[in-house]
Order: sequence, then structure tokens, then C-alpha cells
Amino acid sequence: MELLQLLEECGGIRRGLTHFRNGLYSNGWIEKGSVFRHPALLDMVAQEQAKAIAQAFPGATLVVGAPACGAVLASFVARHLGKAVAYLSLHPEPVWHRMNIPAIPEKVVYVDDLICTGTDARAALAFLRGQGHEILGVSAWISRAGMQGEKLMTLAQAPFRNFAREDLPAAAKYKELND
Repeated sequence: MELLQLLEECGGIRRGLTHFRNGLYSNGWIEKGSVFRHPALLDMVAQEQAKAIAQAFPGATLVVGAPACGAVLASFVARHLGKAVAYLSLHPEPVWHRMNIPAIPEKVVYVDDLICTGTDARAALAFLRGQGHEILGVSAWISRAGMQGEKLMTLAQAPFRNFAREDLPAAAKYKELND
């Protein structure tokens, strides 16, 4: 399964100028709902993500996701890995969801679908480390941000670029902004 091809086929690749909540702009975005609305499709992607995690982070004992899509995805991935799953609430500050507050220490893989800036992922990892867990790495479908100092495994490269507002006039001259 090739993730970008799958996203293209199910309408998940959206082209055009986009303004994100974090203030960045892009020449497109991923509509993850095109996968999440179809459990069989989500399960197929989760199975691929689980295979990649098993290879990249073989010692993992716990899969952690954050609401809302990250928690759903983490459940699907954990099922394929045969591992326990736990969930974080990130706002206003990170806390465990009461369904599973794991024993310490676990070897954790943080699972997400899309990482735009990495702010939430970094907050989650800081919380997990503060709780005494060992972070093996981060697994995401696609990441637009580097996770400096963290092992990041993605299923595909980001098909779009992010731009700050002040870079838009120059960026608009690039052909890829309009592709």
C-alpha cells in the first residue's frame, strides 16, 4: 500500500492555498477524514503503520495516541501490534485518559496521523518522559515538521510545503505552490 496514492484515490489530497490555525500557509493539505470515515480503509493504513513500527521500534510495549484521531488510530495500530494502548488528553495540559494509566516504565511509541508543527507531539513526549516512560519514537502517516532529537518514522513524505505569511509572495512564484 502506497499511502499518498491511497489518499489521492480517496480524495484525501487537497490542493490549493491553505491557512492553518498555527498561522502557517501551505499549497495543500491532507483530508484525513477521507480515511477515518471508512474503518476498513483506516484498518489497512493502521496495519501498514503497525508493520513499520514493528520494524523501527521492535521493543515497544505501549502505543500512545492523543484525541481525537490519534487515539482512534492508536487503537487500530495497537491491535495489529498486539500491544496495549493508552490515550493522552493534551489540552489544556497533557494528562492520561482514565481508561488506561499505564504502569511505569513502558517503552512507548507515540502514534499520530499527521504532524503539522510537532507542537502537540513534543508536549506529549515531554509528558510521557516526565511520567518515567522510555520514548522509542514517533510514528505518523506524514509529518510536515522535523522532530529534532526524536526518532520519527513516517509512512510517506509530505506532498506539500508550509510557508510563513511573509514568505507567501515569494512562494507564490514557485510552480509547486499551484500544483
